[in-house]
Amino acid sequence: MTDTISFVEEQGIATLTFDNPSRRNALGAAELDAIERALGSLSAETRVLVVTSSDDRIFCAGADLTQILDGSLNGDRFQSVTNQIAALPIPTVAVLTGNVFGGGAELALSCDFRLAREGIVLRIPAAAIGLCYPVEGIERLTRRLGPPLARRVLVAAETFTAEDMLSLKMVDAVHPEGDLREAAGDCAKSLLSLAPMAVASMLDIIRQLEAGALNREQAHSLAEACTGSEDVQEGIMAQREKRAPRFQNR
Repeated sequence: MTDTISFVEEQGIATLTFDNPSRRNALGAAELDAIERALGSLSAETRVLVVTSSDDRIFCAGADLTQILDGSLNGDRFQSVTNQIAALPIPTVAVLTGNVFGGGAELALSCDFRLAREGIVLRIPAAAIGLCYPVEGIERLTRRLGPPLARRVLVAAETFTAEDMLSLKMVDAVHPEGDLREAAGDCAKSLLSLAPMAVASMLDIIRQLEAGALNREQAHSLAEACTGSEDVQEGIMAQREKRAPRFQNR
């Protein structure tokens, strides 16, 4: 990877970590390239991706504004990476260890699950500095949050506390600082224990519905493949035998 991005895969769980706190984990061209390389190298055995930060003060400040202003980076480049995260066929978990700003919020909302630390804030200040947020990003935020909340996030540039985020369903859980990383690990392990074919199929169908473009024939095919799989037989047998299932993704 790079000095500012680390990536490891271990026992079915991949972890992508932002590690440039002096720049508030802003993502420039080099960081976006590193993230793309990581996503492209995901092992077939990896079933969960965790996105987090090495620092407890900041999760991510989004695209590097210095590079945006000097023309060496544009919103489309950043958008391409968030699109890739959102399209991964495995569950993704954003672990918000610290404050979330700008495109860092969209990156978090590109993940399927979000866990946050107590005491952090989230804000997208585009309107406060005269920028219109990229169109695809507005689309994603509006789909995920709904138009009324998207207006508050983007048009009003409001600041949201962790407790606000939880009550508005922007995150799935809020944990004390000392418990967050352990909770994230438990979440990843729980997802890892589930039948991968069923998880991937339902993720696909949910994302299609979210985008308002369900391919019903494909969705039925996905469901039928799960029903006829070896994994569903294993899952039923494991329940009967009161043991953990051993899914093989087939």
